[in-house]
Parts: sequence; C-alpha cells; structure tokens
Amino acid sequence: MTDLNLFIPEKRKTASRRNDKVAVQLREIFSIAISKGDFPSLPSHREASKLPCLITITYVDISPDLRNATVYFSPLVDQMVEETLKFFELQIHYFKDLIAKKMRMRFIPNIRFKLDESVAYSQKIEELLRNAE
Repeated sequence: MTDLNLFIPEKRKTASRRNDKVAVQLREIFSIAISKGDFPSLPSHREASKLPCLITITYVDISPDLRNATVYFSPLVDQMVEETLKFFELQIHYFKDLIAKKMRMRFIPNIRFKLDESVAYSQKIEELLRNAE
C-alpha cells in the first residue's frame, strides 16, 4: 500500500535516516525560535523583528547532501503570507546562526521558506466531500 500522508510533499526523496533526523531537528529549532519570538531587530527594517502572524512549521525537507533545506509553514491568517515570507527572508541569517549554535553539521544548509498548501488542499477536499453528500 502506498503512503497516503497528505502533509508530506510529493517530491520528498530522502537518502537515509540521517536526513530524516536532521529534518526533525531543524523543525524543532525553527518551532522553538518562532514560539520564543525574540528575533533581532534590523536597522533598515524596524518591523522585521516581529512575526506578522502566528504560523506553524509543518515540515522540513532537506536535500540528500544536507546542503539545502526547505521549511514549509502554514500561517493561521491566510492574508499574511507575503509579509511572513518577507519576514523569513529578512531573518535568514538569524536562523542560520541558530542552526550553527544548536547542531553540529559540516555545512549550514541554505534555507528556503515555502507556504505549505497541503492544509488548504485538505480543506478543499473536505468541502467537496461535504457538498457531494
């Protein structure tokens, strides 16, 4: 039987258990940092020290060579997606520094943030099933 987990991106191809462990550790680091919310303020962007809305880190996908990581997030307010992506891009160095302090890795992965559309997709399917009854 195939894996029917809707919350894992289809393109996920991990090479080993090591990749899965690193992905879980990265997800924990991001989740803790976001829950604490003490982001550094940037001189050029005063509003960049606060997260625009509450979010959930749903999944971290890491490449087989551990050099690239894609962090999937789901905002609780759908209208704030662009502002949240901008916030993450401005705070990318903070997250890389946090990874360097918390994990022992040869390379700090390049981080990319992406909106997790699986929650919206599952809500759409649920609505279609309700209307079909």
